[in-house]
Amino acid sequence: MMIKNSKTTSIMLSKVVVFLMLLFIFNELSVNKKVNAASKDDALTSVVNFLNAQKNCNTEDMMKYSEYYLKINNLKDAFSSYCKRNPLQKAKITSLNIIDENIALVSVQSTYKNTLNIRTVPVVKEDGQWKIVMGIPPSGVKALNTTRGEKESEVARLFEDYTNAIKSHDVTKMKTYIKTETKPSDTKIEQHLKAITQDPTPEITTYGIKMITDSLAIAQIETKYTNHSYS
Repeated sequence: MMIKNSKTTSIMLSKVVVFLMLLFIFNELSVNKKVNAASKDDALTSVVNFLNAQKNCNTEDMMKYSEYYLKINNLKDAFSSYCKRNPLQKAKITSLNIIDENIALVSVQSTYKNTLNIRTVPVVKEDGQWKIVMGIPPSGVKALNTTRGEKESEVARLFEDYTNAIKSHDVTKMKTYIKTETKPSDTKIEQHLKAITQDPTPEITTYGIKMITDSLAIAQIETKYTNHSYS
């Protein structure tokens, strides 16, 4: 699901309460079906191109069709070292959903010699080119450096506002912060949000908030209950 502020800022959540990874989207755009279909084809092509490049250890194309989570100077060497140590045997794209004309979500199942990796990551469009976002830290990792600029602080405030809406059982206000990736009925959304307000309100802490592009950020979130927590 997505959470958004009154300035049409939105965040993609893996779940409403259990915040594992969060996709932050500014200035949501309405996209007609033709544009949506064309964007999906283009985004899919870029992901396929990246996976083919990874399988062949073609670092030039790996860099061309990806956006790395952190800005590093030796990305080409890092890609080369990784694909040589962990050669990709095969990959399967299990789903790709367009969020707006600049952001999509893709799920990929990758098979290596001794492991099977399943992940869902953003795909972003920059200067007309779709790129898969790589290098996102796994669940449980917390950034120690929490220095934030204006946009990062806005993301953090968004969680505070949403949590306060849960505490006050204000379903109407909660609905202003969220948007679903699919199109469930308003009744189902309201039932889901009401159920959330009936449970104990978790303590939500934001750690690293990384702006990937001007329209995309990924945040590391810890959701803490009395006896357990998720991150």
